[in-house]
Amino acid sequence: MKKILLIISFFVSFGSLSKAQTITGNVIDGLDKGYLDQVWVVNLTNQDSAETNMRGYFRIKGSSGDSLVFKRQHYIPAGKRVGEQTHFVMEIYLNARLLPRFDVYAKEYRIPFSMDGTASPTGMRGLTDRPAGPGKIYSGMSDNPGLMPALTIDGPISYFMKSERQKRQYARRLAEIARQQDYLDLIQSDSVMIALKKEYNLTDKDLDDLIIEFNLQNISHQFKDMNTKMVEQRLLDFFDRKTGRKY
Repeated sequence: MKKILLIISFFVSFGSLSKAQTITGNVIDGLDKGYLDQVWVVNLTNQDSAETNMRGYFRIKGSSGDSLVFKRQHYIPAGKRVGEQTHFVMEIYLNARLLPRFDVYAKEYRIPFSMDGTASPTGMRGLTDRPAGPGKIYSGMSDNPGLMPALTIDGPISYFMKSERQKRQYARRLAEIARQQDYLDLIQSDSVMIALKKEYNLTDKDLDDLIIEFNLQNISHQFKDMNTKMVEQRLLDFFDRKTGRKY
């Protein structure tokens, strides 16, 4: 108990003051959101590098302001400048030019639907009861009889532009990070990692493996809206169980 209290006091005293000297995160496929292994992560600022494991996890030396590059065979290389958050999820995309070409053929057809509760001219029930709005896509034909079977896109086309999608994704990610702030401050602290290694007699690899397992066991909530004290207790309980101090 005395040792546990010592570690907790160490967290409180130095966790918020220490500047992270490592960069950690996970690399995922930008389309299916699956983890990507064998992604080469290079810090262009200090030339340190690492390769992601089967969970897409990487850990390299660096700090805020460093420039990183992510490379994987058949994927488009991506770069990132590290901001205040030194733990993040990075998305990279398959190089579509390397994919085989395919064609889709279909017979002409029409699918009536209702908009905002208004029945279609044919009197048939619509494909969906949800109202139309920006960003929604409906199957069906254009009014121009010369066109092939197509999709009807509702709303300004700018809604679908890559830059607009990225802005929406970035805003959502910032909101998620804000809910995980206490966890991120704790897990990114070098002083906390040093204390854990010393207290539990761990190597760097042992520590990385345990942190990954700890994150996976809590993936259902990802520590959202948890304060520092709650995260600390979960972390210490997990390390006690894994090292045999608690059963």
